[in-house]
Amino acid sequence: MKKQAKVISVINWKGGVGKTTLTHHLAAGLQHISADEFEGFLGHRSLPKVLLVDADAQCNLSISCLTPERFAEMVYDSPTTIGTLKELFEQFLQNEQSTINVEQYILKACVKSGNDKVYDHIDLLPSHEDLIYTDMNIAVYSRPNFDQKLIGADIYKFQILNNILNAVKNQYDFILIDCPPNLNYVTQNALYASDFYLIPTIPDRLSSYGLSSITHKVRSLNDLFRSAAKMYKETKLIGIVLNQIREYGGKPKDTQDNIISTLKELFPTDIFEHYLTHGDGISRASAHSCPVFAFPHSNYTKQIDGVINITREFLNKLGDGVVV
Repeated sequence: MKKQAKVISVINWKGGVGKTTLTHHLAAGLQHISADEFEGFLGHRSLPKVLLVDADAQCNLSISCLTPERFAEMVYDSPTTIGTLKELFEQFLQNEQSTINVEQYILKACVKSGNDKVYDHIDLLPSHEDLIYTDMNIAVYSRPNFDQKLIGADIYKFQILNNILNAVKNQYDFILIDCPPNLNYVTQNALYASDFYLIPTIPDRLSSYGLSSITHKVRSLNDLFRSAAKMYKETKLIGIVLNQIREYGGKPKDTQDNIISTLKELFPTDIFEHYLTHGDGISRASAHSCPVFAFPHSNYTKQIDGVINITREFLNKLGDGVVV
């Protein structure tokens, strides 16, 4: 069966809620689901191929995969620096039929799975700090002789990432995009390119406050994109994943539990049943630029199990009901 990746954006306008953590660990979690669980969903028993796309100028996902030192050397210091998403945006902004080879910008098998080992099926399209200027470049850029009506004339500015990913979609089962904490052009490009989106959040009042605005805005963008591009398909919400849950007696502490109850009233079918608990397993693993699976410790089984359960629920919420 020919592959056609499902593209998922991980978004939240607020920073520090776990976007990079969820993106990084969901890719790893997909490597730890059994072949039996995958067979019905993907049509094959082999491990899924995952492309991580770092669309945030903070470059946290790239650093989480490569280490800060290796990332800096590869992107800034090496005599033969690697290409990044920034350069691809620049190329495809000027010409959506660019002949540039997107594969050359993808780092193969760069996520650590253990000592001197990597996940063979996870690749990375890295970011660049100068991606922060890309939004301004997109805003002021105008293609010559682009004589369509107003909305049609501008729609190419939202299709750049989609055109980039179309070049490699048939090589992956999943493409996970770590979005910046804003709704500028790069994030809107990610949403245009995506089949689905995930919202991570922390159950405190400030972090939870803007969730409704995210879902409302995505619906508005769906309407806008659909009116401008006949082939556009709606980007659907998979769900909302809770992070940094502090437990007492096997359940969230009362202050967080009250907020979770409120969120479930507002989003009755969208809150993931499983969540990531507070603890130093993921944070310690992140400090070593690896997912928690690659940093085994008896005290971290709670967070490892949390990632696995979120991954299974993620697959179920995609609609195929593969994992029971």
